[in-house]
Amino acid sequence: MRTAILIALAFLWSMPALAQDTDSKLESELVALHTQWFKAYDTGDGPAMNQMEVKDLVLVMPIGVIYRKTMPRGKHPAADPPVERSLSDISVRRYEGTAILTGTLTTKSSQENSKEATTVVFVMSDGKWKVAAAQWTPVTDTSASH
Repeated sequence: MRTAILIALAFLWSMPALAQDTDSKLESELVALHTQWFKAYDTGDGPAMNQMEVKDLVLVMPIGVIYRKTMPRGKHPAADPPVERSLSDISVRRYEGTAILTGTLTTKSSQENSKEATTVVFVMSDGKWKVAAAQWTPVTDTSASH
C-alpha cells in the first residue's frame, strides 16, 4: 500500500514538468504558425493564408477597423519594401481546442517601425491549429507593466 502511494505521489509530482513541456511545445508550434501566416501575408500568398485560417476569420486592425473574412483570399502584391516581423513577451494559454497567444509584434522596414500588442486566437480544426481571430493595438509606452 505504501509503495502504491509513493508511486502515485511521484507521478503527481512529475505532472507540472509534463505540463510545462507540453506548454512550451504548444507555444513553439503556435509561434511558428504565426510566423508562417505573416510570411504568407508579406509575400502575397493568400492561398497559403487560407490554409492557416478558419473560414470566418475576424481581424481587429490597429486603427480599429474590423475585417471579416467572407471568402477565400487570393494572391495579392507582396510587401514593398520587405518587412521583418518578430514576436516577444509571448504567453500562450490553452483551453481544450482553443489557444490564445498574446505578445508584442515588432514590425520593421525601411518605411515602418512599429510595436503592437497582439492577441491571436487559434482553434483546432481537422487536427490542425488555425487562426480564428487576431487583434493588434499600437504600443506607445513600453515602460508601463503590471
